[in-house]
Amino acid sequence: MYKNALKEDLIRVVEELDGTVESTDTVAKLKTKIEKSSTFESDADFVKTLIKNYVDEKVSRNERQATLENQKIELAKLQLAQLEKEVELQTTKNKALSLNPAAKTEEK
Repeated sequence: MYKNALKEDLIRVVEELDGTVESTDTVAKLKTKIEKSSTFESDADFVKTLIKNYVDEKVSRNERQATLENQKIELAKLQLAQLEKEVELQTTKNKALSLNPAAKTEEK
């Protein structure tokens, strides 16, 4: 039932079940609060689903964040490649101008 659930997930569940969370509560104490709640006693499947939904939501959020970070990295790589091509082009132009000084006046 608590597979992959972090303390923050358990805190959300306890709060959702109208329980109070103390800053000193451990994971074990949070689990006990959940299991002793009236909602758990009357509908354990609901509580299990609630925990699973919080875990799934966190996983989904982390996946979206990872995708966004990967997209940012790919964009930075493309921008770097573009800048490298611009530098290469400018270097080639400079080399051509140094070989043909008359081209300087023609270019203006």
